[in-house]
Amino acid sequence: MDAATDDASVRARPGVGRQRRCRAVGGAFSFGSGLSCGCSPGAPVSLRCVGQAIENEGPHDPRLEDASPSVALEPLRQALARYEASRSPAAFDGAFAAAAAAVAAVRGDRAGEGADAVEVRELMSELPEFDRLVSIAVGEAERAAHAGACRLWEWFGLSSVPPGWNEAERSGARVIVASACAPLQGRGASWLRPRLLRLAADRWAAQLTGELRTGGEDPWRRALGERYESVRVRYAPRTKLRSGKLSQLLARDQRPMAALHKRLSRWLAEGGQFETLPDEVEAAFVETRTPERLA
Repeated sequence: MDAATDDASVRARPGVGRQRRCRAVGGAFSFGSGLSCGCSPGAPVSLRCVGQAIENEGPHDPRLEDASPSVALEPLRQALARYEASRSPAAFDGAFAAAAAAVAAVRGDRAGEGADAVEVRELMSELPEFDRLVSIAVGEAERAAHAGACRLWEWFGLSSVPPGWNEAERSGARVIVASACAPLQGRGASWLRPRLLRLAADRWAAQLTGELRTGGEDPWRRALGERYESVRVRYAPRTKLRSGKLSQLLARDQRPMAALHKRLSRWLAEGGQFETLPDEVEAAFVETRTPERLA
């Protein structure tokens, strides 16, 4: 079976095509997976590259560990110039390595310790080159996060403008990325990823919940997939002849939406994998609409 035939057969089977697409777009919220531009040679720097650069720290030069701030800043200036000329992931790695060394030189004996938010802001103010690198990294992270939101909104068929980071979230991202360079050895993508994902998760969940509340029945069909009919029959308002719609239920009972808001917030913070989305949506109805005698 060739690729075209295979894709056609997948689309013909209810739910299967959507599951395949979910795996492709769900990674947009995962720091380092599923992004359209990775870290292959010649590719643009992406959110994935931000994490890998911090984790790898590029070619580390131990001679810079004990260098004075003025000496340690020169390699950072050169590394930034190389990155801005090439926009390559390799140059990005090198810039992060040079930034960690410059920060270590300023911090002296505390170079191996973690820095708090107040100190990293002072470091960005004291080291304009470090501030510039952080701005570049945050810009890439923000673009990747917004691209993920666009895919999510598109998947639900929503017509509103997909969210991005607001000023407070952007400021928080600057502190997080800068903190990943202090201590000297870096905190790595595993430290950085969940913190960036949590920045806007609750606000985006509130916006998405609001869209679902007023968007009619189609978003619920998309969110629940093959489970939609089962959930509708169990929880939507009923008449003598038929079950109603989930949107009718939510017009008079806000408890499922409050539960869904909490679940979507956690879902986004954990990477927004679409394979688990039907579980979260169904659970919001189960925990708020199941009679106590059956719970």
